[in-house]
Amino acid sequence: MRVMAVFALLLGLSCSSTTAPLDNLSGQWAAPYSAPGSSLDFSLSQVADSVHGSGTYAIEAGRAGTLEVRGSYQRPAVTLTLTYDFGPRLFFEGEVQDSRMVGTVTDSVGHTYSRTFIKR
Repeated sequence: MRVMAVFALLLGLSCSSTTAPLDNLSGQWAAPYSAPGSSLDFSLSQVADSVHGSGTYAIEAGRAGTLEVRGSYQRPAVTLTLTYDFGPRLFFEGEVQDSRMVGTVTDSVGHTYSRTFIKR
């Protein structure tokens, strides 16, 4: 009987999802870049479905500065608008997988590319 209880406990633990989305997006986030000198880091606060925050960016051999982030999170779907200090906006649409936001970024002229943000 005791062996069955331990087996049931281990079975339950092994079936738990490792890609369950976070309940709350509050905290530090970053985009992984392979180009030296490039970075995008921001801090988010979440109240109900609304998220907002601010951060910094650096473009390889280019400018660096600040940005504002606004959006919504309805688990697992997330949308963000990143507004850079020099004017451009990026629109992120994706989903939260474990402690990552995975999706697509569209710039203000319609170019689209994949982007991942990782919670630190």
